[in-house]
Amino acid sequence: MYRLFVVFLLSLLLYCDYSSYAQNYPVYNSYYVNPYLYNPAEAATDYSYIFLNHRRQWVGVEGAPNLSTLSFTTMFNNTHAGIGAKVSSFKRGILTTTDLSLSYAFGLHLTKKNTLFFGLSGGAITNSIDLSKVSDPNDPAISDYLANNFQPTANFGLLYRAASGFNFGLTLPQLFEPSFNGSSNFSNTSFTPLDNMIIQLYYRKLTVGKIVAAKRKGMRTRVKTGETVSPLEFYLIYKYAKAGNSQFEALAKLNLSQNFWLGASYRQSYGFSGITGISTKYLIISYSYELSGQPEAGFSSGTHEINVGLRLGKQKKFKHVAPLLRSTIKTTTEQQHIARFQTTVEDTDHVEKPTEEKKKYYVVIKAFSDFTGADLYKKKLIEEKFNADIFYYSKDRKYYVHVLETSKASDAADEARNLKSYTKLKDAKVLTVVTPK
Repeated sequence: MYRLFVVFLLSLLLYCDYSSYAQNYPVYNSYYVNPYLYNPAEAATDYSYIFLNHRRQWVGVEGAPNLSTLSFTTMFNNTHAGIGAKVSSFKRGILTTTDLSLSYAFGLHLTKKNTLFFGLSGGAITNSIDLSKVSDPNDPAISDYLANNFQPTANFGLLYRAASGFNFGLTLPQLFEPSFNGSSNFSNTSFTPLDNMIIQLYYRKLTVGKIVAAKRKGMRTRVKTGETVSPLEFYLIYKYAKAGNSQFEALAKLNLSQNFWLGASYRQSYGFSGITGISTKYLIISYSYELSGQPEAGFSSGTHEINVGLRLGKQKKFKHVAPLLRSTIKTTTEQQHIARFQTTVEDTDHVEKPTEEKKKYYVVIKAFSDFTGADLYKKKLIEEKFNADIFYYSKDRKYYVHVLETSKASDAADEARNLKSYTKLKDAKVLTVVTPK
């Protein structure tokens, strides 16, 4: 009878834990400070960070969940990649789940200001029973039910980071089906990536530093201010679970200054929570409290979560790779100038001409009324390793310095856009030269 009772108790505990875990993965309130807790693509951080998170859930309830997590993230300076590591201990009742994972994140520069990150984590997870809390530790019903073995764990994440401040993340938190019992190590390899998903949308705007006037040692000088965070941030999360109990969360954070914030969050089926925190040059501390009425009135004395972080080293820079420019040259050898006299010059938006006319497309940098100025500017561009040349437009009697001549409109448009985005030639534009065949 006792053995049946123990088996029933363990089965109920593990079933409830699996349902909760499938829904919450487990739960964190500090994801707005350390988004790596949910998404491995967030491992490529602007500084090196160490975070220690502790969550004490449902205070006053015996055997209630307690979660402790230690994480580290950093980006390799002037690269596209970052790494992360996370170890956590999740205790509930007599059952403890411990997992260790390592992450790799890689960023793909879609435009000059928008980036797509990919992240993959892999590691091991183990489950164990605290036999000191069982009246008969030698009972085979316990030892046979849950072996202290290791099973694989992995998750995958995407993150689209936009200069506008809006970010979109998608995480597959359990690539392998969770296993709570077994007889051998790494025996569970059931690949179930779509059974659970975490979808995130958040707004966090960083403003670029500005050049301002300031006094230093009694003298006025111009200095550049640091990055600042916009006053309002918000986060939306949807957690999908194939087993049921999918969940929606929302969080709003008000930055009263660059070092102090207040906020609130709402979790479906649980209710509201309050958040606060401080941030200095090296230290980050956040705290959240879930009301005592969750998930129902009188159930517990509430839930506490504290997160302490260290910001280490200097700020990392994400490497922005400029495309291969067609208008550059490998040497600065002096080129012979041939002024071209054209009869018609049109903008690229002009309507297509009949087939009897021939078109050439020029990426023009600057126009001059005299040849001397155009020739000097051409030589300057050549010194900067651009394939510069000049043509003369008889209609307005101006000399145009250009760096690319092509018969393909798409090549010219791409080159002008790349020159504006990745070089100092911000005035680059495309002109179409139409001549009779």
